[in-house]
Amino acid sequence: MKSPHLAAIFIVIALLVGCGAGHPKLVSIAVAPTTATATSSPQTTVGYTATGTFDNKTSRMLTIADGLTWKSSNTAIATIDTGGTATCIAPGAVTITASAPANLVLTLGTGVQNTSSSVNGTATLTCT
Repeated sequence: MKSPHLAAIFIVIALLVGCGAGHPKLVSIAVAPTTATATSSPQTTVGYTATGTFDNKTSRMLTIADGLTWKSSNTAIATIDTGGTATCIAPGAVTITASAPANLVLTLGTGVQNTSSSVNGTATLTCT
């Protein structure tokens, strides 16, 4: 006869492994290029990358699969898509921010959500 407690333990272990328990924690993000200039007329683009450094001293490129998101400080000047391509729309300067969760910590309840703190890296884009 199988114990219901044993089944619950296996489920908890599977969730912890699937949620990143025991994996390195993201400690910093470096955005490249750190500064860039592009024109707004005609609209030109700049491709950004985010490299994450982890607490085990390793680093690698981050992607959407890592929870990476991109943001422009002023979308009237420049926008940025989910792949890290910024487009100048009007003259001015913006801060481009890459964010990712430090680790994947999921909370179950009314929904599944990542409750890990975010790690950010920034760059400057000047649109002329």
